[in-house]
Amino acid sequence: MKNKIINYVKNLDLKRQLGYIIVFSLLISLISLIIILPNLLTPFYEKNIYELLNQPLSFIESNTDSSSNNIAFIVKNSTGTYISSNFEDYFNTKKVNLILKIVRGNQGKFIIGNRTYYYSMDTSDDEKIVTLTDDSYIKSQRRMLNLTIFPVVAITIFIETSLLAIWGNTLVNRISKVKDKVDNLDNKDYDHKFKFKLKDEVDSLNNSVEYMRKEINSKEEYKNNMFQNLSHELKTPISVISSYVEAANDKVITETEALKTIEDEIKVLANDVNMILELNKLNFLKDNNEYKDEVVAITELLKDLTEKYKMQRRDVDWGLDIQDENVRRGTYDIWKVIIDNIYGNFVVYADKIVKVTVTKNKITFYNDGEKIDEKLIKDIFTQYKKGIKGKFGLGLSIVKQSLELYGYKIKVSNQEKGVLFEIL
Repeated sequence: MKNKIINYVKNLDLKRQLGYIIVFSLLISLISLIIILPNLLTPFYEKNIYELLNQPLSFIESNTDSSSNNIAFIVKNSTGTYISSNFEDYFNTKKVNLILKIVRGNQGKFIIGNRTYYYSMDTSDDEKIVTLTDDSYIKSQRRMLNLTIFPVVAITIFIETSLLAIWGNTLVNRISKVKDKVDNLDNKDYDHKFKFKLKDEVDSLNNSVEYMRKEINSKEEYKNNMFQNLSHELKTPISVISSYVEAANDKVITETEALKTIEDEIKVLANDVNMILELNKLNFLKDNNEYKDEVVAITELLKDLTEKYKMQRRDVDWGLDIQDENVRRGTYDIWKVIIDNIYGNFVVYADKIVKVTVTKNKITFYNDGEKIDEKLIKDIFTQYKKGIKGKFGLGLSIVKQSLELYGYKIKVSNQEKGVLFEIL
């Protein structure tokens, strides 16, 4: 039975759970109000009764209307037994001796029939005075409680419960909206934007979900654009290769001419594929936090790569100024990719000069080539953006992401003549 109840509650939605909680709380409050509270107040009422009964008999006779206060008394002494005029409102005179036998101690209560009676007893050597009252006082207090306090408390409980219900329903509706947004995270057509007036945890959750939704949509858009660009970039060299093979077969051009172009396009294709693989590897390392955090002495690496690119552009004056032999965070392979891609860019765009300077806090790469359009600078490190002269521009995005793995930044700026890259 217990498990059935637990399973039933688990399967309830928030609105029903809240409804049950409110109803249960209301019932508990009403039960407390009707049953528990009066019982809790009974000792207080009895204390008042005993305080009245413990007053001297002369005070009671002279200052109270015993009839209206339901106070009677028995006085027994050597001359006989005397009872108050209203005694027979409670008992007949035959019960006097029974009462005198029942009472023990200075005060207490007893039950005769279906009524409770309270007494206070004062004894001396030759006299016994028993002051009595029934439970009318307590009943009257309870009636007054029912007529005054109970309605006020009941109304208060009702108002509080109503406010709780309104607040709870509002909260559930807000959470439902956030849930609806979560359910539609991958739905790019979902565009239900809403702001909550209350700046609380639910609003923060909504903002986080909205940010997540935008990120997912952005990544989805990026992925679609990526595939389009990849398709175009890879299709172009493949189409060229196919055309030259066909032309060679048809004897339109010689095989030597065809092979030369095919070789060039294969290099382009291989470079694009390598770039894509490198980028995927980089994203994997970043997403899974699996990149190594080492230190690399880049001096020799710069020297080796400078010599390599000198062979490609013998007409360029390659300057390498190493002012500090310090190391950089990262791995040899990642720094090779970084410098390789920067040099690969410079080989294409340098006019006559390429100069690299290494200081303690910065590495700068300068070439005297054509300045970059200021409109393109902000996107030069963005993946799959067309850059200068319509080039693919994937290499520079790899440079930026690789540096960010280890807390470095890269910026580019136009100089009076040429372009400057700075790794900070």
